[in-house]
Amino acid sequence: MNLNRKIIIFGASSDIAKPIISKLSKDNELICISRSELLYENTKNITLENYNDSLIDLISNMELDNEKVSVINFIGSMILKPLHLLKENEMLEIMDVNFMTNYRILSQILKKNLSDLNYIAFSSVAANYGLANHEAIASAKAANEGLIRSCASSYGHKSYKFNCIAPSLIETKLTSRIVGTEAGRKAVENMNPLKKIGSPEDLSECITWLLSDNSNFVTGQTINIGGGLNNINSRIVQ
Repeated sequence: MNLNRKIIIFGASSDIAKPIISKLSKDNELICISRSELLYENTKNITLENYNDSLIDLISNMELDNEKVSVINFIGSMILKPLHLLKENEMLEIMDVNFMTNYRILSQILKKNLSDLNYIAFSSVAANYGLANHEAIASAKAANEGLIRSCASSYGHKSYKFNCIAPSLIETKLTSRIVGTEAGRKAVENMNPLKKIGSPEDLSECITWLLSDNSNFVTGQTINIGGGLNNINSRIVQ
């Protein structure tokens, strides 16, 4: 699918980024950015020292004026602890990685004279559905939703679009310690009505749609891809 846009992907080494990169790299100009070395073909691969100053410097020096640009931010991390065991530095790190990276990217890219912008961030079902031990990640992801909705309002007059995807647990290396045992896997599967664990491919179709002209009238939204976990309770015997 040729989207006729420059697509910038942050956190491109993430497992959930790989299917969409594979899908789009043949027909589109992709810039893939990560702190880990990338080996994607048919893309421009950039390795950053950090997601703080290096990230800001990279975007501020990009030549994007009069470009149609799509941005997907896959940068993320996770820690599951009840609040009374959560150290302040752990909370700050979760906020820095999951929320402040969106702030840094947007604060720089919105200074550019773009002809169009389509921005996709990531939330979590935990942002709006209370899950035990998710205090840190729920706070960071809820902040993303607020940021995205406000940006959609502030920059809608430019026809810029901003949306969030909110998955439940997706099976990746990051979550392997949770679903790596049969008991852990079964517990996660039983949390949502569809009784299964999501895959990165479950997200890529929605991402493709949000990047395409088929979603031209969609902005400021959080799209839940969580097997129904976000608003359905299926624990009553069927």
